[in-house]
Amino acid sequence: MKKLLLIFLLLTLINCEKDDGLNLFGTHKGNGTLKHVELGFKLDEPDVVLNELAKGNLDSSINSVFLVMYGNTYRKWEFEYLENTNIIDKMIFYLPHYQGCEKNVYQFEYNASHNIKSVVSTRTNVCNEFEVVKSYIFNYNNNGLLKSIFMDSLNTLQEYYLGYYPNGRVKEIYWDSRKSGDNVDFSVQRYYYDSNFNNVIRMEKEISGNTHIFEYKYDNKPNPYKGFFIAYGIFIPYVGPAYLSQNNVASITENRFSNTNSNKINYQYDFEYSTSHNLIRYRDIEDRHVYYLNQ
Repeated sequence: MKKLLLIFLLLTLINCEKDDGLNLFGTHKGNGTLKHVELGFKLDEPDVVLNELAKGNLDSSINSVFLVMYGNTYRKWEFEYLENTNIIDKMIFYLPHYQGCEKNVYQFEYNASHNIKSVVSTRTNVCNEFEVVKSYIFNYNNNGLLKSIFMDSLNTLQEYYLGYYPNGRVKEIYWDSRKSGDNVDFSVQRYYYDSNFNNVIRMEKEISGNTHIFEYKYDNKPNPYKGFFIAYGIFIPYVGPAYLSQNNVASITENRFSNTNSNKINYQYDFEYSTSHNLIRYRDIEDRHVYYLNQ
């Protein structure tokens, strides 16, 4: 599950009208000397525009999430909402050993269609007197479809491109993250759903020639994190493809394949609910990661 905390980065469309060309890279200037690159080929677009990862929605009864890792390390997220809505206005993230010195504030901005326009991350450390700012820009085509997300910071760029099934559900995400001098190396995650498209039952992730295949089983309870997605570089509460599935992941089987070997790993989870059926805690069965909601 530790590996699963890195989860899913979106990034933006530079030019949705670009001709196909599998070996061609277009460029777009970032904030610094680095430039964003395009995939160079088109991804599938849907017949129906859902933009489910652009809504910024979270159950407003969730005021915070507290994570205990391996029994002695901690992380905390606090959420602020636009008045009388389930729409995130701000997220504040604390690392345990920096609490009191450092916090990371994510400020959300929305466009006229009520989809995320940008998320600005400001990491401030008052003890060591430094500040790091990252901007996540959500890009849409003329039909209002989220095509990509770009992240710009002083030294790093990321780009994430989305492909869709005809019904509007996310089919695949290509992403790249690099600093000056790094080669362009796109990775991809592909999503396969159940027959009703309620839950992702399989995800295939290809990174630098290695393949990871994840198979998921679910409980029958509503997943409070569905649709809440920013980007891979942000630590957000996560079990499985949480932002794409209706229900909570009960178990994960991970198969890893490389040029030299392959192995299989199983993860199982336990969920606890209040008398009003709200999720209040979930954990892996070995208590390596225990999440508390509304702490």
